[in-house]
Amino acid sequence: MRTADGPGRTGPRPSPGVADRLRRTAARWEDVLAVGLGLLAAIGLLVAWLAGSAAHGAVLERGAGEAAERTPVPAVVTERAATMGDLHTGQQALTVAWTAPDGSARTAGTSLPGLYDVGDPITVWTGPAGDLTTQPSTPADALTVGIAAGLMTVVGWGVLLLGAGYAGFRATAARFARAWELDWATVEPRWSGRRPA
Repeated sequence: MRTADGPGRTGPRPSPGVADRLRRTAARWEDVLAVGLGLLAAIGLLVAWLAGSAAHGAVLERGAGEAAERTPVPAVVTERAATMGDLHTGQQALTVAWTAPDGSARTAGTSLPGLYDVGDPITVWTGPAGDLTTQPSTPADALTVGIAAGLMTVVGWGVLLLGAGYAGFRATAARFARAWELDWATVEPRWSGRRPA
């Protein structure tokens, strides 16, 4: 009769010891951990999709509200507040002049992307009172925010899963190492010929 010790070995099957029980328990926990981490990864992707969709929708909604309150008006650059060499951020500080809805002439400072010279015609956005404001959020802004929210969720969720996986597999590795120590304590005296004390 063959035993678990290997082919050609005969005799009764050895009864499982503490080391075998440790190995079996650790293997079961590793299986549970792997399946659990896989499920949590799938849930994380769903959560990331939901977070990205919610952020995208929120920016779209805010943009629609802003577009209802803000109006694009023609303006003229009256002064460049920064030289071309100072444009580190891609935004140019300008003073612009425009006509408010009540017919009054207005001037104010603003920052716009691009390069402008005095006298250049531009379009600025004004609020209900005719004061300068920012451009309403666009669908491109909403897409950018949605993607960023999804990616940040994936990264955060991934860090949590990596931490949980590291801790879990470290614990099972410690059980496997303990099983190996117990096996070695049994085999080493026979292998080396040394008598246990």
